[in-house]
Amino acid sequence: MRRKDENKKAAITNAIVRLINEIGFANISMSKIAKATGISPATLYVYYENKEDMFRKVYMDVKKQMTEKCSKDIASEESVEKAVRKLCENLFHYMQEYTEEFLFIEQACNSPMATDEMIEELEQYNRDTVKIFQRGIEEGILKQTSPVLLISFCYYPIQQIFKEWRKEKSMLPKVDFEMVFQMCWDGIRR
Repeated sequence: MRRKDENKKAAITNAIVRLINEIGFANISMSKIAKATGISPATLYVYYENKEDMFRKVYMDVKKQMTEKCSKDIASEESVEKAVRKLCENLFHYMQEYTEEFLFIEQACNSPMATDEMIEELEQYNRDTVKIFQRGIEEGILKQTSPVLLISFCYYPIQQIFKEWRKEKSMLPKVDFEMVFQMCWDGIRR
């Protein structure tokens, strides 16, 4: 059995993300991925069993990376407001720095291939984020509702505004993301 090379795996992942963003999952094939990375199709099978396994593993890896980047530098003793602001800022910076990966995640999470098992596994990565919002609820700082709803109320507006803002002919040519963060905070605080 051939050994996996982490650099080669990263190149394959980048090619998969780029190709799925360009042509969609339905039009992607192992041979197109191999051609884009300059490797043989047989080499792909060292990393993935088939196209569905490839999708699952790449989606999980990229989503895990996003979750880790969003949670970066958040201390458990920080105020809830400061932690939520950092989460929002980290999400924005992730989308700027890893735009291809973000767009892939957007497409992948809406795919019927994103199974309940995958979603449950991804929830394990979000535990620390959920704890921040749960603490805010318990301390009476945040609205008394589901932590996941509060997280969504922060993340989704930022994601949608970012997608519109980056378009060439955007209706939002200038966006003050500090104001966006404040609006998200105002929407969830009690």
